[in-house]
Amino acid sequence: MKNHLHCISLRSINYLIYNMRFKLHLRPTSSRPRIMWNYHYPLSTFLYAKIALADKNYGTFLHDTGYKLNNKKNFKHFTFSDLRCKIGKSDTKGFEVVSPLIEWTVSFYIDKAAESFIVGLFQDQEIQLFDKFHDAKFVIERVETLPESVILTTTKLKATSAMVVAEKLNDMDQYLEPTDERFSKYLIDGLRDKYLSAMIERGEKINPDFQHQEISFKLTESSNIKSRKITIKDGKSSATEVRGFRNFEFELTAPEEIIKVGLYGGMGKEASQGFGFCEVVS
Repeated sequence: MKNHLHCISLRSINYLIYNMRFKLHLRPTSSRPRIMWNYHYPLSTFLYAKIALADKNYGTFLHDTGYKLNNKKNFKHFTFSDLRCKIGKSDTKGFEVVSPLIEWTVSFYIDKAAESFIVGLFQDQEIQLFDKFHDAKFVIERVETLPESVILTTTKLKATSAMVVAEKLNDMDQYLEPTDERFSKYLIDGLRDKYLSAMIERGEKINPDFQHQEISFKLTESSNIKSRKITIKDGKSSATEVRGFRNFEFELTAPEEIIKVGLYGGMGKEASQGFGFCEVVS
């Protein structure tokens, strides 16, 4: 598989957007490894590195530029879930994994022709999660392509990873809870922008009525909302701490393709860092 990865250029096939999710089954290389709570940034780094290894041009485009909108905003159009495993002992720095396998889902809003390319990125690869307190290694034992979710014009979703929605005041992000009346406005604005960036990249004509299409957010379950702070660009002088909220359910009413860009590419800010991963509620 590795010998064929360089034969496909994602930049050359990026015309028809397709929605893909892959469930990765990770096997620890040691007994009861310990992982830091702030594992999202190294996972994002792993994804960028594997994409760049297979297609340097696309990897550079995705990391440095992304899908631009008005030369001000750029989007990566991928996200990933929290790690799912049985946790043993934990403290403020990290936790112990006691299950034999970890599940990790990676989600892309990308071209259908890239599916075999993406699978090849992950097969039999090793992931290392480390900082000055932890050093855990995992082998990707199996890659499972998940079926596409059924999307309706009103779709019920659950935020299973922290969703970051913010209002910028005095050049500072003010992170909003889903119960805040401003939350829906900034979430919806972000979805519109993400969809427009994909349309522009494809060179498609934008409907002049697009901005007037109905998009609405309705919070339906908020009793178990949890807040989470995570540092991105860890270990660098430009490290930033962001705050998101997870474990809430909501209804999103919008054209189906706009819902898809959020579901598969991530809802809210910093999606490529593992934020805004949602699942459809049956």
